[in-house]
Amino acid sequence: MSSRTPLSLDRPLRSDPARCVEPARGEGWPPPPHDPRERELALVVAGWEVRLFAGRKFDYFVTRGFWHLQLWHPEARVSVLTPSRLTRGLYEAYPIANWKAQAPDYEKLAALLGGLFAAKLPETSAVLRLERALVAEVVRGGGGVLS
Repeated sequence: MSSRTPLSLDRPLRSDPARCVEPARGEGWPPPPHDPRERELALVVAGWEVRLFAGRKFDYFVTRGFWHLQLWHPEARVSVLTPSRLTRGLYEAYPIANWKAQAPDYEKLAALLGGLFAAKLPETSAVLRLERALVAEVVRGGGGVLS
């Protein structure tokens, strides 16, 4: 049995139109680039949605060094962007003190979010596998194969 965090593919690889409705209780969506409605749902890991751009946005972001993935926790309404030129090479989380906060590595990001939200980030190894397969390999042109 593997000690890796399981990657759940129990949701469709296309965005769910039902998720693109206004949030309950009058809560607003995060501002771009943290708005999850801008990206397609790819898979779910430990309760966090892994979201990626598709179509023209895919082409634009990949060719300009802005390619990244978003972790979105729908219940906690927390967004995390992985490092890219868009975030100056840092992880970026929203909302922290009603705005964005950045961390130089995943451990510092987990520490930053740890005391603020009940939603625990996925294990470091799972996120690093996702980043390698869905960001680094895509940028290099090798496709994305999770191992």
